[in-house]
Amino acid sequence: MVDINELVKSLNSLYDYGEIKNNTDLQYLIGQNFIRLAEDRLVITKKWIKFSGKASREDFISSLLCFYPPLLLKLLKKIYEEACIIGQRGDSKALYEFIDSIPEFAETILNIRDEDVEETEEVKSFYQAVFNGYPQYPSILTKLKTMQLAEDTEDMELSLMGNNPNEIWVKGRMITSSVNLLKLKDKNKYAFTPYEYNDVPVEEPVKEVLSYPWKTFLTILSMVALEYQTAGFEGLSIRPTNHTNYYITQPLDFYIFNIKGREVRVGELNDFVYEFCMGNDMYLFPDKPPEVDEVVFDMMNEQKIDFKDGEYVLNERFRDLIYSKDIIIKNRSRKFKNTLKDYIEKLRNTL
Repeated sequence: MVDINELVKSLNSLYDYGEIKNNTDLQYLIGQNFIRLAEDRLVITKKWIKFSGKASREDFISSLLCFYPPLLLKLLKKIYEEACIIGQRGDSKALYEFIDSIPEFAETILNIRDEDVEETEEVKSFYQAVFNGYPQYPSILTKLKTMQLAEDTEDMELSLMGNNPNEIWVKGRMITSSVNLLKLKDKNKYAFTPYEYNDVPVEEPVKEVLSYPWKTFLTILSMVALEYQTAGFEGLSIRPTNHTNYYITQPLDFYIFNIKGREVRVGELNDFVYEFCMGNDMYLFPDKPPEVDEVVFDMMNEQKIDFKDGEYVLNERFRDLIYSKDIIIKNRSRKFKNTLKDYIEKLRNTL
């Protein structure tokens, strides 16, 4: 019998960190193509990621629980029996809603409509976690509608995590969109989330940056901006929306200077980061823009980013540390930095 509490715990871990140690209770999601087994790890798939952007965390987790075969069959039998009662009452509108709203489950319903689907103790154990009590017709129908938002899609190839940005920020990489996760003691094999960076000995401020995906991203993006300036012209700029108090956490605007030197507001920084990742086949989970504006202010508090001349830039002391002593961010991020710069150049040429 499946331990529902442990199952929910494992699903929440996958939602946050993208992979966990193999767990046999989750095998049913392999068959549904939400996760896959890679060596000794269960890893989320592109189907999982795309679905995660279409539902809240609570609805997402509860929907995955509903894919558990014994539970799903019982829910489909329950809703079919209720629909029969609706039809006998002559409520054609409610019956039409039932028929029209869950087409993907129609074949299964037809196959089990004459079967006796048992309501086991295991099935009952799911009810509280999924429905906060005994499931009723409207709540079952709503859940089935949500489940149909999950669409099969061709999966990406998995690549093992490297020990530097050039090897981590690569096509096909899964990256957490959460900016508030706790660091893992040991890094994942495939999905990029915060972890205690001990891959290569580095200075403590650099270690802190490399331990967090979005601190790494912002540092390298700021280096691209600096290198544009070094070349003698503006390339990009991160600016506050509230110019009266640029030290408070707030949405940030992202500007690019086109090839004619005209400043163009691309949009919010968070959305730029999301579009960059999508454009370079890097998959964010859950599928939503990361709130990197919050990370900018965290890095200001850590004296890694400053506000100067109307924009957010690398702190001078931290910048000097990177360019004088560091070997990872300075020397082993060039490929990723070029990927960023190429994307920005395309924007500069089209805006």
